[in-house]
Amino acid sequence: MILDLVLFLACLAFFHTSEFALAWIFNPSDLSRDSWLFSRHYCLAMGLALSEYFCERALAPGWKRPSPVMWAGLLLVLLGEALRKAAILTAGPSFTLDVKTHRRPHHHLVTRGVYRLCRHPGYLGWTLWCVGTQVLLRNVVCSAVFAAWSWKFFAHRIPYEETLLLEMFGERYRDYAAKTRLWLPFIESPCERTEHSEWPDL
Repeated sequence: MILDLVLFLACLAFFHTSEFALAWIFNPSDLSRDSWLFSRHYCLAMGLALSEYFCERALAPGWKRPSPVMWAGLLLVLLGEALRKAAILTAGPSFTLDVKTHRRPHHHLVTRGVYRLCRHPGYLGWTLWCVGTQVLLRNVVCSAVFAAWSWKFFAHRIPYEETLLLEMFGERYRDYAAKTRLWLPFIESPCERTEHSEWPDL
């Protein structure tokens, strides 16, 4: 029995099914095939992850035996899953998969629950989950690639999103950002700019 592969597939099945279910509960009007979160790039990345897994299993089977590294990966997956789902349940309809460029009637600034600890718990949870799946499989290359890929994606998305949040909520969001950490390292935020700072166009 390939325990790590079974755990990996179970984690993927739960993640995508629960993401779709929560999107259906909180934002049924936005529901689409994209709500399953199976983008082309994501499917390609997971395909590469499975390729690395089976190649390393064939070349170094001892590396793929159950080990503390595997359980550490599973712990990361569970932590990321819990954090992301807590973010969705706390934000409710205000949590959307795409960045909204204008404020909707039911769009509120959420600062309670996990949002008191982290400005973007959904993004942090996704990053932990994503990297955790590769640590679970003991994929050396994909663990690094997935971490870099997640960081690069959010390094572009977060500044853009926070610029819009500042436009929607003004000083309320700036005050919230000043008190609440991002936890994703080396990502600049428009909330931290001064009047002498120069920011490139996004």
